[in-house]
Amino acid sequence: MKIILSFMLLVCLLSVGSVAALEQVDLVFYFPFESFDDDTALDQSANAHNGTINGDIEIVEGGKHGNAAKFAKTSFIDLDGLEIPEEHIPVEEISLCAWINCENTGDHHAIFNAQAADATWIMHPEARSEGNFRWLLRGDGGAGICDMRAGKVAWDEWQHFAGIYTGRKAILYINGEQEGEAAGGGDIAGNWQLGARIGYNIDNARPFTGLMDDLSLWKKALTQDEVKLLMEGGPEAILEGEAVSPVGNITTTWGKLKNL
Repeated sequence: MKIILSFMLLVCLLSVGSVAALEQVDLVFYFPFESFDDDTALDQSANAHNGTINGDIEIVEGGKHGNAAKFAKTSFIDLDGLEIPEEHIPVEEISLCAWINCENTGDHHAIFNAQAADATWIMHPEARSEGNFRWLLRGDGGAGICDMRAGKVAWDEWQHFAGIYTGRKAILYINGEQEGEAAGGGDIAGNWQLGARIGYNIDNARPFTGLMDDLSLWKKALTQDEVKLLMEGGPEAILEGEAVSPVGNITTTWGKLKNL
C-alpha cells in the first residue's frame, strides 16, 4: 500500500511540475511563416500578436522548415506596438531568434525593431552590410545595455540568429554557436508605443530583403541547448522539453519514495 501511495504521489508531483514548467514559458510571439491570412501575418503564440503586411511579402517554398516569408526591399510587418500590453514586453531578459537568408543589397537588414514612447530605439537584431551581425539593446531614456557586432553573414544562405540577454550579459549565437558575449546590466525599455516592426525599421531604414523563417521572441534568456532545440524543432521543442523536465529526476525521486 505504501508503494502504491508513493507512486501516486510521484505522479502528482510530476504533473504539477509539468504544469508549472509550461506556465513559466514566456513566448511573446512566434511567426512560422507557413501562410498569410490575406494581409495579415498570424502569430502562432498564445498571445495572437498578429501583424499587418506592408509592401511585397509573399509565402514561398524552400524555407528552413516548410515555407518562408520572402521580403521585397522596404516591405515590413507592422505589429502595432501601441496594442502590445506592457506585460508581454521583455524587460529583464530577452531572446530574439530567427532563421534568415539575406540578399547582399548593400543595406543593413533589420530582423525586428521597436521604439519606446521616449523615442528610444530598443533593439537592433540585424545582419549588417559590412558582413557581421548586430545585437543591440537599450533601456529607458536610451541607456545602453549592449551593442555587439560579431559573426559573419553568409549572403543568400540560411543562418540562425539568436540574440540573448540574461539581465547580466548579452550573448549572440549564430547557427547555435556562440559568436559574441558582452557584459550588460539594467532593464530593457518596457514599451513599444512608437511602433514595432518585423523587417524595415520604423524610420524607414535598414530594409530586410530576403527570406525569413521561424521568428520568435521570448521574455526569458534561452540557453544554448534551448537555442539548438529551437533551430531544429521550433518553440514546440522547447515547450515539450520544459513540460517533461521533472521526469529527468524520476529515478532519484522514486528511490526516495519507495523507502518511505
